Amino acid sequence: MGSLQPPEIVDVTIEKGVQKARASFLTLAVLGFLAGVFIAVAGIAMIRAMGTMPKEWGTLVNVIGAAVFPFGLICLLLAGGELVTGNMMVVSMALFAKKINGKEWLRNIVIVTLFNLIGSLFVAYFFGYLSGALQGDFAERAIQVSLGRTKDTFLQGFLSGIACNFLVSTAVYLNFAAKDFIGKIVGIFLPIMGFVICGFQHVVANMFLIPMGILLGGNTWAAFGQNMISVYLGNIIGGGFFVAGLYFLAYKVGTGQLSNK
Repeated sequence: MGSLQPPEIVDVTIEKGVQKARASFLTLAVLGFLAGVFIAVAGIAMIRAMGTMPKEWGTLVNVIGAAVFPFGLICLLLAGGELVTGNMMVVSMALFAKKINGKEWLRNIVIVTLFNLIGSLFVAYFFGYLSGALQGDFAERAIQVSLGRTKDTFLQGFLSGIACNFLVSTAVYLNFAAKDFIGKIVGIFLPIMGFVICGFQHVVANMFLIPMGILLGGNTWAAFGQNMISVYLGNIIGGGFFVAGLYFLAYKVGTGQLSNK
């Protein structure tokens, strides 16, 4: 029971980052695929929860969707999964501690990104489109959500990506802090619900949401490509600097604990 103290979370995060950076290709590929699947299925659930609710319900519609979406990250963190946005924080912390090198960092990020994308597209086509789960009454909502992801300018997507992964990486960080199952769920749930309510942009969620809109005839691959670049760069800064970088500065650099052990 209980939780780790803030300086202890940094040490655990560094250790996790080393493990992730040195995992085999097969492990990263399988867990990356599963993470993409979990996030995409959570996207289906979110859209269906928002469903055909009238516009007059306003923000309540977003709150309901936001309350459903976090189960994807809860499942992948507790059951096992490699999510690139979380790794942008975790593996970066190991890099800052000089426990891994830049090549190991890049290898992890590239492999996990690729298989997150494959998992997301798999769900969009087979579980969202062919299964009919997001067709019929739910197609309009899916298209609205998809277009909502691509309406931002490059700068807006970038800044939204920073804010998003600040919260997502905080959720991963709190998961490491908690020692019991319920504590981990609560620690993950609240920041993820927060980012969805705020409408911030998450690159892996967008790997599902935008292609889903494309499959339904409501978006374009060109818009998807631009969104991926801006949001991806923002997510790197949000997780790598605002969480990994600042906590490393506070509890390692600031306390004089830097070492090459």
